[in-house]
Amino acid sequence: MSLYKSWFDSDTLRQKLLWWVLVPMVVLLLLNIALAYKFGHDSADRRHDRFLFDASKILLDQLRTNQDRVEFNIHGGALNMLSEDKKDQVYFSLSGWQQGYQFGYADLPTPPGELSETPIYYLANYAGHPLRMMAAIMPETDVSSGRVVVIVGKTLALHNERAHEWIWRVLPSQVFLMLFAGVMVWWGVGRGLRPLLQLRDEVTSRSSLDLSPLPEQEVVAEIRPLIHGFNELMGRVDESLALQRRFVADAAHQLRTPLAGLKAQAELAQRLDDAGEIRHSLQQICRAADHAAHLANQLLVLARAEPGTQDSMHELNLAALARSTTEYWVQNALNKKIDLGFENVDSDCRITGNALLLGEMLNNLIDNALRYTQSGGQVTVRVSRDDATVNLEVEDNGSGIPDIARERVFERFYRVLGTNQEGCGLGLSIVREIAHRHQAEVQLLSGAAGVGTLMRISFSAA
Repeated sequence: MSLYKSWFDSDTLRQKLLWWVLVPMVVLLLLNIALAYKFGHDSADRRHDRFLFDASKILLDQLRTNQDRVEFNIHGGALNMLSEDKKDQVYFSLSGWQQGYQFGYADLPTPPGELSETPIYYLANYAGHPLRMMAAIMPETDVSSGRVVVIVGKTLALHNERAHEWIWRVLPSQVFLMLFAGVMVWWGVGRGLRPLLQLRDEVTSRSSLDLSPLPEQEVVAEIRPLIHGFNELMGRVDESLALQRRFVADAAHQLRTPLAGLKAQAELAQRLDDAGEIRHSLQQICRAADHAAHLANQLLVLARAEPGTQDSMHELNLAALARSTTEYWVQNALNKKIDLGFENVDSDCRITGNALLLGEMLNNLIDNALRYTQSGGQVTVRVSRDDATVNLEVEDNGSGIPDIARERVFERFYRVLGTNQEGCGLGLSIVREIAHRHQAEVQLLSGAAGVGTLMRISFSAA
């Protein structure tokens, strides 16, 4: 029942198709009726005019010249022919061309224009009735001067019946054809939409975890691209959900380690009596809490950097942002006895981006460089411009990243083995996500003289 109810909804494809088919058909029906009326009216005019011309000939035959006097004697047969149509009244006038005789109705309306031997047909009113009339100068050998002015008129009752007869001949068949076409279109559209209804039933019956592609060959060609695009969308959604599930599982695993350490150290501290040992356990609890907090903060930043999140983009100076961020890490670098420097040659390093996300990206790059650079090493933050590109570089002379691990370091929770450094493995993942949000290119290269690591992020200049 709900399906049939939807057919009458104004937004259904069935009704719209029916509307766009029937409206032109109604216009064509009205045009056909107008043409039929015109053809019928023209046909009635021709028959009416033929009668007037024939009647003029009959009337002329009734004129005779008797001793130089013109007489008009209409016999019964001629009168019957003129009055054969009982619905109409015939009026006539016969008068000599430049002669003084006159027969019939002398006050009949004359035609507009000048009389000639070519019959003139026109409409006029006489005795309170509309008439279609004919007037002409016609030759007649049986009268003096041989030329007679003939005016004949007839009312329009039969004329109108003949004109309307055409409409009533065309209208029923046309209306029937229009109704039949509407029913056939209604039925045909329903047949054409059946594959869509089947697809709808298949989609609604699926579970929320079933993202398998819909069959494309069972639908009409016009809808096949839509189904193909829908299947591609479902494939991307399935891939995104798989990444999210893996991310949640990895995040839970990573969080479980510091939380387990917190619980173990807290339980140990409860059993200890020595103040020094308790202080050591509290220090371990503090380190585990810091690690958990850092991991949670990185997860939040990564979630914010995911595609689809709404963050405002505006024009900013990347050099100024990099300088202020680098200054924030100076004390941390001094504590580790690392030379942290900043280089900027071109002051016009404007790009379009989000300052908060770019700051987090640079924080992760500097943090990684300081973590994996030995005491006495160097870390340099560099901003430069090359034509239409603004480059942000963070270079260190630390242990570097092996070639076989350079692609995997951007994976979430991946860490290079043997580094013995604390971390959660999300820093470079965050860097790549933020760079992609800004449509920037990320390059992982070797440092100067092949020592250390050089991270380069290339942005389009504003």
